[in-house]
Amino acid sequence: MRFKNNKSIVGIDFGTYAIKAAEIEIRENEKYVKRFGSVVYSESVIENGEIQNVPLLSELISNLWKESKFESKDVAISWKSENEFVRVLTLPLLSDRELYEAVKLEISSRYEVDVDLVAFDYAVLDRDEKNQEMKVLVAGIPKESASTIFNIFKELNLRLKTLEPEFICQLNLLKPDKDNLMLLNIGAKVTTLYICKEDVVNVIRTLRFGGDDITQVIASTLNVSVEEAEKWKRDIFPQEVGYSKIMVSEALLNTFLTLLREINRSIDYFYQLTYVYPSRIILDGGGSLTIGLRDYLARELSLPVDILDLNSIIKNSIDLPNPNLYSIAVGAALSGSGYKCPYKFLDNLEFGRISV
Repeated sequence: MRFKNNKSIVGIDFGTYAIKAAEIEIRENEKYVKRFGSVVYSESVIENGEIQNVPLLSELISNLWKESKFESKDVAISWKSENEFVRVLTLPLLSDRELYEAVKLEISSRYEVDVDLVAFDYAVLDRDEKNQEMKVLVAGIPKESASTIFNIFKELNLRLKTLEPEFICQLNLLKPDKDNLMLLNIGAKVTTLYICKEDVVNVIRTLRFGGDDITQVIASTLNVSVEEAEKWKRDIFPQEVGYSKIMVSEALLNTFLTLLREINRSIDYFYQLTYVYPSRIILDGGGSLTIGLRDYLARELSLPVDILDLNSIIKNSIDLPNPNLYSIAVGAALSGSGYKCPYKFLDNLEFGRISV
């Protein structure tokens, strides 16, 4: 949902355990990260995209601005919720005014809800003059959720310019090429899978696998607390050479196998749609740096596997301490700056639901 373009803007990613933010600036048509920062939730604040504690979230955002010394008051948010929807619609060629009413009618008929309770936005993907039809990407969330988000930032004297679906923020960071790409964003609780045939997104799936699963395996294998397991995963595992590393590695293989099965199912579906297979894999998200995962996927899928590189989009992304932790925040800022997602979408692509 886009309101206005800006030269400098802060992108925000509401993660499972922390808010991550990056301020980007456009100078001479190039994009630069000016500042970045994060703040960890002291308790549950957001669950499945639903805000549980408005005062605490407001306080955390205020602290984030002060600690990170962000200059811009303009904000773009990446939003992911179980109570949202995304659809690609095929409609007859319509004027802008007619299109708004047509989209409202489509939402009402598909979801059987009062459309006045839904905050939605849309973008025309393609106009086919010959066949007199158009492709329209539509996304929406309950209006109450959108209003809550807007008011939090308004009370902090910050201007919400863009509320963007997370998948658009992700795709902003990936330049299309002639390869058929698979991208895996491995978060704390879930992995989002994308498969593209050149510049067309054919498959988007949410897989129940994340960094927390890896932490739990380490905790149970070594008989330590979750906190100790997290520290072991982050700090000790890369340098460990003893029996503990062997035990954990073997246990992780079983966890990786679950992810592999879901990836193979998605590849099979992609082949049914396109009659081609992905030619390479790109990893993103905090879980993408898990020791052994990259090599495991490359070996089992017989495909090259790389970590997402922001250098093709952001000139000084090397200044970020861990670009894969801040990638979605950067993608949100790009949307807020007016950057147009370079991908098209399969006609019948749809995911998510809405209930209000």
